Amino acid sequence: MSQETLLVDPPPSYQVQRTCTPNVLIVGETGVGKSSVINLIAGEKLADVSSSATGCTLEATSYDVVLTDRNGQGHHVRLFDTVGMNEPSLSKNDYFVAIEKANVLINQLLRTGGIRLLIFCIRGGRITSVTQSNYHLFRDILCQNQVPVAFVITGMENEQPMEGWWTRNAALFERSNLSCTSHACVTATPGFRNVYAKQYQASQITIHSMLLDHMSRTSWTPERAGWFIHLAGKLLKWVTKLKDRKRHLPGRPRALTVEELARHLEDKCNFTPEEAVGLAGKIWAKRTEHSETDLVKGDAVDRFDFH
Repeated sequence: MSQETLLVDPPPSYQVQRTCTPNVLIVGETGVGKSSVINLIAGEKLADVSSSATGCTLEATSYDVVLTDRNGQGHHVRLFDTVGMNEPSLSKNDYFVAIEKANVLINQLLRTGGIRLLIFCIRGGRITSVTQSNYHLFRDILCQNQVPVAFVITGMENEQPMEGWWTRNAALFERSNLSCTSHACVTATPGFRNVYAKQYQASQITIHSMLLDHMSRTSWTPERAGWFIHLAGKLLKWVTKLKDRKRHLPGRPRALTVEELARHLEDKCNFTPEEAVGLAGKIWAKRTEHSETDLVKGDAVDRFDFH
């Protein structure tokens, strides 16, 4: 065996490739075209596209894709189609399901290298309280403002040029306190009989370029327990019935208690009884902390219509 051969590193194992593959979260409320954006990036149908598709908050499905740069080099990327909120608040049951899904997502992300980029999908229309709630859920609560955010604006089929939409509406994002490090205005469907094929192809080039620009960044990998406590504690403030049980009225759902939270962590999130009690106490303490990432109530949020 020659000296030159000895200097060549062996190809990484499948597990090493999975760990090194950058994780990108595709987020936004239902109906903004997240699945179509994933298929646009992949260049094939990976995610089911349905206007009636629903799921639980923070439930995620991953897809592995390969992007090719200008030099013909392939870059593996893992896309997480992540369900957002469809209301600017959570019921008690919604909260329980959300922290279950969050626990699964956090474990999966940490096993595979953290988060490299957050893609926030918005359909060209208007910014509502739900749009803002989802933005703060993912940027501030899940990612703790440690991950770059890229906006992908869908529904640009009739915009010529597509980038003109951003020129007209960028100021509305600033007024809504929604900021990003990059953006892409795209047509995420080729249309019936490929009527939008030209816009679709241009959109794929644009979004690939945006993704490749983030490949040299370092992924964010926080400590697991602290991440879960922060997320579950912040979400706790969004629960609509977070009141003392003494105020319970007959016929209404009982308010969430710290004891009930501990039982849920043990039963549904596979924590030991000791871990569940300790985590529940730390999560419960978060409800008294105030920060800019707390939920903005729906009626108090202006609705900004795009032009």
